[in-house]
Amino acid sequence: ILSSKKTYHTVLYAESAVHGPFRTKKFKVLAGKQTTATEYVEYGLHFSLDLSLAYFSARLSGERQRILSLMDDGERVVDMFAGVGPFALTLAQKASIVYAGDINPDACILMVKNIAKNRLTNVVPILSDALHLPHICPYPADRIIMNLPLQSVAFLDAAFRMARPGGMIHLYALVHREDEYLDILHKCPVEKIEHRYVRSYSPDQFHVVYDIFVGQNH
Repeated sequence: ILSSKKTYHTVLYAESAVHGPFRTKKFKVLAGKQTTATEYVEYGLHFSLDLSLAYFSARLSGERQRILSLMDDGERVVDMFAGVGPFALTLAQKASIVYAGDINPDACILMVKNIAKNRLTNVVPILSDALHLPHICPYPADRIIMNLPLQSVAFLDAAFRMARPGGMIHLYALVHREDEYLDILHKCPVEKIEHRYVRSYSPDQFHVVYDIFVGQNH
């Protein structure tokens, strides 16, 4: 693997699944440098990563571009589980401001570094439990990102408290069938919901995104 590409410097083996409130994994170095840190480029954005300190998935790069293509210039965005900032920095290219929250201090430190690395001035990093974000973000959001696939449904109330009437919430979840959470979501003040397959996760689970159109009377 190391000899297949000059830019490869380390081969890691994941010794655990994502676990804990900080969404981290344990890794073993199989070859190369004794590190879990690296640099990554996605559609012109530069990221500093440390896979043992903060979760990151390059597999959602296309999904980030899809959300960006849906946006109007000047939107207010809240990324409730921002990690090192991949969604936040991508959407900042059109947003007037992005409030990017995460409960993991190491993820926030890396996000601050990535904001500076890309010379962005409209991303506000927030070290906070997502449940507290409605008390921190001062204005209703046009668009909310909820990329916490195992637990995001538990934070729906906080998301709707921050969303403006007519805004959008993008909720990512791991499911056994695409309509798994539709009954729960339709109990919320929604106008309509669209759902789409993102990627396979395991033999009986896959990643899905629910694009939630918030009701005008919300």
